[in-house]
Amino acid sequence: MLPRQFSINRSGIILSTIAVIVTLFLLLRLTDNGDTRPWSSRRKYPLKPPSVGPRRSESQIYTQQERALIRRKPRYAITSTIQTGSYTAMGLMLGYSIQKYNDLAAMDAELVMLVRSSGENSVSAENITRLEKVGWRVREAEELEFENVDTSQIRSHHRHNLNKLHVWSWTEYERIIFMDADTICKGSLSELWEMPGDFAAAPDVWWDILTDNRFNSGLMVLRPSAEEFRSLVKHVSDPNYHSPNDADQAFLNTYYRFRYFGLPYKYNFNLIMYQFHRYYWDLLWDEAVIVHFTVRKPMSDPNEHCHKGCNEWEPMEWYGMMFREMLAFYGWENEIPLYA
Repeated sequence: MLPRQFSINRSGIILSTIAVIVTLFLLLRLTDNGDTRPWSSRRKYPLKPPSVGPRRSESQIYTQQERALIRRKPRYAITSTIQTGSYTAMGLMLGYSIQKYNDLAAMDAELVMLVRSSGENSVSAENITRLEKVGWRVREAEELEFENVDTSQIRSHHRHNLNKLHVWSWTEYERIIFMDADTICKGSLSELWEMPGDFAAAPDVWWDILTDNRFNSGLMVLRPSAEEFRSLVKHVSDPNYHSPNDADQAFLNTYYRFRYFGLPYKYNFNLIMYQFHRYYWDLLWDEAVIVHFTVRKPMSDPNEHCHKGCNEWEPMEWYGMMFREMLAFYGWENEIPLYA
């Protein structure tokens, strides 16, 4: 039988050992940051506490290509095209105005700009960056070529317009709204997604014709189709559809004759009405959604700005006001001249 003193000492050793184990356990719980895994796992794959560094953003975890795959593609696209660098400022204005009056996320749509980035008077890398800042997803496409068609015969300011046919090949979208870069948005585009058929456009206007049975291709609503794209490219080479010096509008009017859905004037409110059909311009201005600067373009040279006394001074001053607002919003007052 062990002596009484030894029994007391043994009990003290056991109690001390238990106290040490409990203390170590409590210390580990204080430093495990809520990690309930086995100790061996925590030691091998430690978790950094939040204070060690910021949480990595999605851009740090995934590459740009991976993020593009993860992100769901919008159903719709609102598109435009800039084929000459001089139209870039108007493309910036268009993108700003669309987003001012439309919630693209709620609409399940995105802005897509088709540009020509090579060749004479093409869109520069600096301006592509600006377009992206405004919200455009920029797509570059090669110049379309058509059998037996000499595009040099087309009027210089319309020479590259047939490239807009590219948008029919963008079949990742259910529907596309196409707007010329010299248009500006002042209302909701939501109704356009509900238009019936595969192609819709608004009537053209001339100085002597208010109601034309032909449409203006500055605003189009279309359903993309690879088959339709191939058919369009093929028919440009057909002299029954395309004359040597014609661009996109005359060709598309022939191609879609008798089978397009007509849109109200408000979706392609033509500037020519201001001078030659003023009564109807004033009557319809409040409900206009898209204003098309056809007969006069916004200019950067102050000497060419349209002030009181010129034929279109009120709409041009309104455009200048909107452009100034856009410059202030993006902080471009000292980088880009005022267009008006």
